[in-house]
Amino acid sequence: MKKLILFLSVILITLPTLRAVEGMWLPSLIHKNMEEMQAMGLELSALDLYNPDGVSFKDAIVRFGRGCTGAFISEHGLLITNHHCGYGQIQRHSTVENDYLTHGFWATNKDEELPNEGLTITILVRMEDVTDQIRAGLTPGMTEKEFGAAVDSISRKIERAAAENGRYSAQVNPFYFGNEYYLFVYQIFRDVRMVGAPPSSIGKYGGDIDNWMWPRHSGDFMLFRVYADENNEPADYSPDNVPYRPAKHFSISNRKLNEHDFTMVYGFPGRTNRYLTSHAVDFIMNKENPMGIEVRTDILRIYEHFMAQSDTVRIQYAGKHAGISNAWKRWMGENRGLAQLDAVNVKKQQEEKFEQWVNNNPEIAAELSGLINEFEETYRLYHPYRFAFRLYFETGRNIELVRFAGQFNRLVNLSMNSETDEETLRGEVLRMQDAAERFFRDYHAPVDREIMTTLLEHYTQRSQQGYMPPVLEEINKRHKGNFDDFTHRVFRRSMFASKESTLAFLENYRARDHRKITRDPAYSLASGLIDFVTSDIQVPMQMAQNTLDSLYRVYTASLKEIYPDSLFFPDANGTLRITYGRVEGSYPRDAIQFLPYTTADGILEKAAQREIEDYRISERLHYLLDNRVYGDYASEDELVVNFVASNHTTGGNSGSPVLDSQGNFIGINFDRSWESTMSDIMFDPEQCRNISVNSRYILWVIDKYAGMGYLLDEMKIVN
Repeated sequence: MKKLILFLSVILITLPTLRAVEGMWLPSLIHKNMEEMQAMGLELSALDLYNPDGVSFKDAIVRFGRGCTGAFISEHGLLITNHHCGYGQIQRHSTVENDYLTHGFWATNKDEELPNEGLTITILVRMEDVTDQIRAGLTPGMTEKEFGAAVDSISRKIERAAAENGRYSAQVNPFYFGNEYYLFVYQIFRDVRMVGAPPSSIGKYGGDIDNWMWPRHSGDFMLFRVYADENNEPADYSPDNVPYRPAKHFSISNRKLNEHDFTMVYGFPGRTNRYLTSHAVDFIMNKENPMGIEVRTDILRIYEHFMAQSDTVRIQYAGKHAGISNAWKRWMGENRGLAQLDAVNVKKQQEEKFEQWVNNNPEIAAELSGLINEFEETYRLYHPYRFAFRLYFETGRNIELVRFAGQFNRLVNLSMNSETDEETLRGEVLRMQDAAERFFRDYHAPVDREIMTTLLEHYTQRSQQGYMPPVLEEINKRHKGNFDDFTHRVFRRSMFASKESTLAFLENYRARDHRKITRDPAYSLASGLIDFVTSDIQVPMQMAQNTLDSLYRVYTASLKEIYPDSLFFPDANGTLRITYGRVEGSYPRDAIQFLPYTTADGILEKAAQREIEDYRISERLHYLLDNRVYGDYASEDELVVNFVASNHTTGGNSGSPVLDSQGNFIGINFDRSWESTMSDIMFDPEQCRNISVNSRYILWVIDKYAGMGYLLDEMKIVN
C-alpha cells in the first residue's frame, strides 16, 4: 500500500484535475467543478450555467456554421462571432467594386442585412446521459466491430426518438473512447444575415504575421442576426421572417478589465487528444506535422505570389490562404511546445508508472498487463496508413481541380445505374451546375496549375514504399517524373479546367455522357486517388483505429478507477463545453514576460512599420486612435484591445463568449498564443493562454469607428 500511495503522489502531478485552468467540462456536469470555480471568483450557480429544466447561459450559445461558436447579445437575435469565422461570408459578398474584406460592411438597418445561403447556427436544446441505454444493448465478448455496430444501432434509435419527427437534430456522442455516451438535441436555424464586419485592418489586424502570437491587437469580431418564422421557429430564408427571440442573451461589460479577474469560456471546442500515448505523440511530432508544414509552406508561397499580382485573385484566395496558413503555423507552434515539455518522454514515464501500478495489483494484472505493448504494436501497424491518408489530404486534396473533378463521382454512378430515373439524374446535374458556379467564382487556374505540379512532386517523393497510389505511380513513370508536363496536359484537356467547358458539358447532359467524365484526365486522377485511399488506406487504417479505440477505452477507464476522487475531462469532440481560468500573462521564454492585455497604443506602434502590409490601418482608425477619441470605453486613458487568460481552448472555441464572474460578456475568444498550441495534446498551465478581443474595444469599434450606435441601443451594456 505504501508503494501505491507513493506512486499516486507522483503521477497525480500530471493529471488535469489538479490544474485549476485545465479542462473542457460538460455543462450538465459542471456542478462538480463549482467549488473550485467559486473559489476562483465565480458568483453564479451551476443552474445559471446549465439548467435542464429552465433558461440558462447555454441558451445564449450557438454553434456558428460547422466549426465556430457564437453568442446572442440582444433579445432581437443579434449574434457575435469572430471575423475569421464569418470571413467566408464577407468574401462571398465582396467584389472588386464592393470590397467588404478591405473596407468592412455595416448594415444601417435590418433591410440592409445580407442573407447567407447555406449558413446555419445550431442551438443546444438539451443534453442527456444515455450510457445506460447504450450499455443495455451490449454483451460481453463482443468484437470491436460488433461493439461499434451495436452502439451505432442503439444510438440511431435514441436519435430518432429525440428528433421528434424532424423538429430537432439529435446526435449521440461517445466520451472517454466509449466508456460514456451523451445525447445532444439541437435546433438548427437557416436564416442568418450579416449585420456588421469591421475592415480587415481591424478584424484581421496583424494577419498571418500575428496569427497564433502574443501580443495581439486584433478586433476579430463580426455581427450577424438570426431570423425565424412568426412562431420563433427555424425557417428557410424569407423576407417575411422576423428576428429570432433567444431565450437568453448576454449583457455586455463596459467595465475595466483587471489582471487575475475570473474568466469563463463557453463554446463548442473541436478536438483535443489529451490521453494519447507516447507512440502517437512521437508520430505527430516527427512525421505528421513536419510533412504538413513543408507541403503547406509551398502552397502558401504560390498563393502569395499570385495574390500580390491581382486584387481579384487576392479576394478569391483570401479565405483559402487563411485556412492553409492557420494549421501550418499551429503545427509549428505545437511541435515547439511539445518539444519544450519533453512530451514523448513524459508520456513514456506515465506509461511506465501505469504498468508499475498494474504489476503491483495482481487482481487486475491479468486484464491490464501488456496494454502499453499492445498500443505500441497497433500504432506500428496504424501509422503507415495514417501517414498515407494525411499525405493524400495535404497534397491530392489541395489541388482544386482534382477536388472539383472528384465531385462528379456521384453523377457517374447515377448515370451507370440503369435504375436511375430521369428526375434523379437531372437533379444531380443541377446540383453540379450549382457546384460549378460556386467553384469557379473563387478559382484562378494559373494558381492551381502551379499547385498541381508542386503537390504531385511532394506526393510521390513522400509516399512510403507500398503506399503510393497506382495512378500516381503510372503518371510518374509515364512522364518520367516531369509533373509540369503532366499538369499542362491535364489543364489543356480537362473540361473541368474552365467554367465554360464544364457548364457546356452539363447543359445537355445524358446518362451516356458519363464516359466523357471517366475519360477526363482530371477526373481520372481524382478517381484513382480516391479509390486507392478509400480501399487500400482507409479500410486497414480504420481496423487499426478500432483496435486503438478499444485499448484507449480500457486505458481511460483504468485511470478513472485508479483515481476515483479525481475529475477527468472528456476530450473535446465538438460538443458544448465550459472552461475557466483567470486574466493572466505568462513567461514564455527566458527574460520575456507577456502582460495580460494590449492597448490601442500598440496598434499605432505596429502601424508605424509602414512596410508591413498586415499592420496598415485606415486614416480614420489612425486619426481616432492618435487623438485618443475613446469615449466611455477607456479607463485611465487606455483602450484595452486584446487580453490573455488561462482558459483551456482549442479550435471551435473561436467566437466563444468570454464571461466574467457575474456572467457578463467581457470579450470574444479568437486564438491561442503560439506557446499554447500543444494544449490539444498536453496542457501547460504556466504557458497556455487563450486570446480574446475585449468587449470595450468591440463597443468602441461599433460606436466610434463605424458610427453604428443603433446596434448598441439593442444591447444591455453593464457599466
